[in-house]
Amino acid sequence: MWRDYFKLIRIKPGRVITFLCGEVDFRKDNLSLEVLKKLWESDFPYLQITEFGKKELYGILEKQGDLESQVNSVKTEQPKMVKIGLLRTAGKRNTS
Repeated sequence: MWRDYFKLIRIKPGRVITFLCGEVDFRKDNLSLEVLKKLWESDFPYLQITEFGKKELYGILEKQGDLESQVNSVKTEQPKMVKIGLLRTAGKRNTS
């Protein structure tokens, strides 16, 4: 049963036309987890993964707050600036 892994948000269960999978009827209990996982990974706005789904499908055992802080810390890290100097070579000077 897919409702253990994902929950539908912001819409009522029914038929929805999706870009990736065509028509999906969210009233059915026998939807493919692979289809739903594919939709969720492509940022489908009406699916939310449950804690059980995170554990079973992705092996995530951490609390949501800890996971969000880890993701945010990775996003906010700035690349280190490296100063690159050019070597000056003795060139010809005008000696007039």
